[in-house]
Amino acid sequence: MIPAHTKHTFAFKHVQGKPIELDVYVADPKPTTPKPLMLYFHGGYIISGSRAAVRPWLLKAVLRRQWTFVSADYRVLPESTGHDLLADLRSAYAWVATELNTHFPHLVDPTRLIVAGSSGGGYCAVLGGAQFHDPVPKAVWAHYPVVDPAAERWITPGIPLPDRPVEDAGPTLKEMEERRANGEVSFGETFPKDRDMSTHKRFPYLRYILQEGLFADYVTGVKGFGERVRKEGREKVITEEMHELFPLDFGITKEYPPLVVVHGTKDRGVSVEESEKLVERVRAVGGRVDYFAVEGMDHAFDFEVDDCEEGEGRGDGALALEGCLKALDGYVGGRAENV
Repeated sequence: MIPAHTKHTFAFKHVQGKPIELDVYVADPKPTTPKPLMLYFHGGYIISGSRAAVRPWLLKAVLRRQWTFVSADYRVLPESTGHDLLADLRSAYAWVATELNTHFPHLVDPTRLIVAGSSGGGYCAVLGGAQFHDPVPKAVWAHYPVVDPAAERWITPGIPLPDRPVEDAGPTLKEMEERRANGEVSFGETFPKDRDMSTHKRFPYLRYILQEGLFADYVTGVKGFGERVRKEGREKVITEEMHELFPLDFGITKEYPPLVVVHGTKDRGVSVEESEKLVERVRAVGGRVDYFAVEGMDHAFDFEVDDCEEGEGRGDGALALEGCLKALDGYVGGRAENV
């Protein structure tokens, strides 16, 4: 059972007159001692998904610790670029760090903020570790994250989503370009609970951006970017203004916050090699990292986890998530201290 809490929705910024919102899950609405907060970014390859995608196991674990949990929306591809996305991530982080305590006095300790995310949201979390300052996050938690938008998988045409055939993307690509030309924006779309993507309006965008190897084009906002990387090499193509979008290349320094990463070794959605390269890079600069590779697990393995800390018969995925939480407890003060 999810611990008692209250849920509150706030707009942390407006774009084209439209609110971008976040949900705040409060364990103690009248706290006397500020506690940690986890800011979570949803998955969906930064193309779809929404702040509603909160796993029960995650909410249970955070609320048991009396931490505050926040799940935020953000602008998504292809209507917006990675630069727009990053601007929203910064705004969400600044809001929870400076504004939330005006609504709930003494709720949040801004020196103990955790930035977390899954899949595309993991990319957001990794970006946050490099880009969020004043205050710097206390820790970053990335679940099977996209790490490198210029990795071969994201810039190579003809690689479909798992269990999907290659199909004609022409009509969908035309529709996407029309939306971009019209200056439209999207804050994502909630995935159906039954996972029937035939009813999900943005799924064709997700499917064909990845199938056509256009992910990096839309992240950077530069048409033909991925093709140039394939032909000329990333060193010649990634400009200085793009550095902020490539944390693996330019964002990992010895000042990077403590990092916790979990990834299935058989992930067909985002290769485990991305997490391995990230972990290697952090270790190379002398940073702190806790890495949990879950043997044999595919993408989004935690969909099947109800509780990672309590109950009998918990599998390897749940145990890895529990290990992640214990690592975070060590960085911010966790369940044992209830602080």
